[in-house]
Amino acid sequence: MLYEITYILKPELTNEEQAAVNSKVAGLIQSLEGTANPAERTFSVERGGTDENNLRKFAYPIKHYRQGYYYTSTFELAPAKLKELESILQREADILRFLIVKDFINLSEIPVESKPEESEPTKSEEKPAKSSKKD
Repeated sequence: MLYEITYILKPELTNEEQAAVNSKVAGLIQSLEGTANPAERTFSVERGGTDENNLRKFAYPIKHYRQGYYYTSTFELAPAKLKELESILQREADILRFLIVKDFINLSEIPVESKPEESEPTKSEEKPAKSSKKD
């Protein structure tokens, strides 16, 4: 079955260490008899990264960190092996958090500079207020 994984790496990792973790994740999937596509940065400067290092700030701290590197990859794996992959990834020290989904839109299909369309505000119809007279 085809899945997508998004994971967050610690902010102190160098580019080489990030590449090593990405290779390790792909290796884990392959060791479970799956196939993994190369991981790519989910948030780069062009896709909403917060600085030139492509770090993304969190809304709240995750394991005492306030920012991290987001990566996304697609992979094929037997559904019975998914729980085993999740338990291995939970023990990986450099991965702060991860999410695996099976129904997804491929990242390459999303335009780089997409902006939400602005819709015109709708005018609500005025309703007459009810009077509360006591006779």
